[in-house]
Amino acid sequence: MTCFFTYSSHNVIQWFPRKRYIAAGITSTGAGAGGIIYPLAFKFLIANYGFPTGVRILSSIVAGTTLIAFVLGAPCVDIPRRPVGPAFKVSTWIDRQALSNRPYTLYVVAVALVYGGFYSVAFHVTEWAEVKGFGTEEDIPGGTGERPGNSGFRTFWFLTIMNGTSIIGRLASAVFATHLSNPIVVHAATTFLASLLAFFFWPFASNNAGAIAFCAIFGALGGSMLSLPASGVAYLIPDERQSHAGQWTGMMWSAVSLWALVGPLIAAALKRRFGMNLVGYWTGATLLATTVLLAWSIYLKRKEENAVVVGEAIEEKPKTEESTPPSTSGSAFVGTIV
Repeated sequence: MTCFFTYSSHNVIQWFPRKRYIAAGITSTGAGAGGIIYPLAFKFLIANYGFPTGVRILSSIVAGTTLIAFVLGAPCVDIPRRPVGPAFKVSTWIDRQALSNRPYTLYVVAVALVYGGFYSVAFHVTEWAEVKGFGTEEDIPGGTGERPGNSGFRTFWFLTIMNGTSIIGRLASAVFATHLSNPIVVHAATTFLASLLAFFFWPFASNNAGAIAFCAIFGALGGSMLSLPASGVAYLIPDERQSHAGQWTGMMWSAVSLWALVGPLIAAALKRRFGMNLVGYWTGATLLATTVLLAWSIYLKRKEENAVVVGEAIEEKPKTEESTPPSTSGSAFVGTIV
């Protein structure tokens, strides 16, 4: 899954350089659609055909879609490729210039916090709905949800709603990123809104309508947050390192994967120690810290761009002065008088 996830977002950007943010957004909608289709299909297959047969059928579907991706996922031939070194050489996997690029390193830390915070909510949203009395957990063997509770609404629908509305966020963020020519600005804005939502709606939701609204809005914002990282790397990478874009993207996802694992574990520990509301506070705090890091990354990137513009202007000025011939009108006028 990691190979598909990393390669797909990077590859489509190379095929559509002018509309790369739109292309990446459209590609990422597959994750939202799969988040709706596969869990529901898995529940249906297990309930009607049993676990072994259900897994076989779902595996066949995955194999078919994987084959399509394998056939259509050819790399763009117009993009120069960097020479790949020996497998056990550090430079094959890690570009040291990326580690010295401050906007990039800040962005990697920010994206890691995004995944740790968002997944904390995604992993606990069904339990949160049940604890709050917004729904009941469905029994997988029977598939009928006979477990008693305060509501007939099934808790798995809350996660399904988040996955569904994430499609809206993925497409909308791609449009705004293209319009602004800066995906990190969109990333910072959606992250800030999501942090407020986690701080104030997760702990204080009091009914089904509020819980559904929270999942719908947070899912849309989450779709934006999760779909923009590859576009952010494409925006930050210098022109002279474009052949290393895949390496920079892979480095980012490698770092992010660790925090995507640790973040929900921290949230679970806080939940056991202090209660379910701490999951929302933890997510809000991590996303708020992310907003600060994204803003810092934007500032450093623009500072670098301004320095480049000023440097080019200084280099052009002497050339312009040298190319301008000296004026002889004064000496000609004097000669005429003499």
